[in-house]
Amino acid sequence: MNYATGKEHTSLSGRKRLYNLVTCLGNSCPWTATVKSTEMLVYLESEVHELQEEIISMHSVRDGSDASSGRKHPSYSDRKKAMIAELGDVLFDVLMLEMMMRREYEFGIDEAWQVASEKVERRTPYMQEWGNGISVAKNTEEAEEIWQSVKRQEKADRLTNVDSQVETLDLSIVRNGNAIALTHIKTHGNLLGSAILGFALGVLFCGGKQSSK
Repeated sequence: MNYATGKEHTSLSGRKRLYNLVTCLGNSCPWTATVKSTEMLVYLESEVHELQEEIISMHSVRDGSDASSGRKHPSYSDRKKAMIAELGDVLFDVLMLEMMMRREYEFGIDEAWQVASEKVERRTPYMQEWGNGISVAKNTEEAEEIWQSVKRQEKADRLTNVDSQVETLDLSIVRNGNAIALTHIKTHGNLLGSAILGFALGVLFCGGKQSSK
């Protein structure tokens, strides 16, 4: 992936600069090269907690609920800056996590972004920008009901797809002139099926060798 360096990097701003920064870290930072996605999740969890604390503090300053203590508290402006800084930490950690997971699990640079977009679009068909022109949500309750309805249908579709992968294998193995039948081995997908079949064959042949002694 192409990335900006030197003055080209410092000339970037906002999201473009953070994207480029994470890309550079992924390409040449020795610390980043050793960190796993599971570790990054721990950092992200910590930053989310700190952001939550700053949001709570912001609400306290804004509605004056902490003024009764008589102590001097940071101004609204200072608290807002602190909250934005914590939000920036969360954004950085999310981008780092996405980059590390691509590195570890070898999926496309746009794949997670595309999946996220398509999921939200499916669950908000009432939106004029990408909706089906039929669904309507006039309030929060209706929007929530549509979201949950589509989510339930997605889950049902996933279960249907899993069921369609179930295969029944009828296997007859001839060993030493004797037929040994393995019938109705149900598998979910080729990988699991191969594992079960390999295990069954191993048991049969190893068992046969032991019994012949």
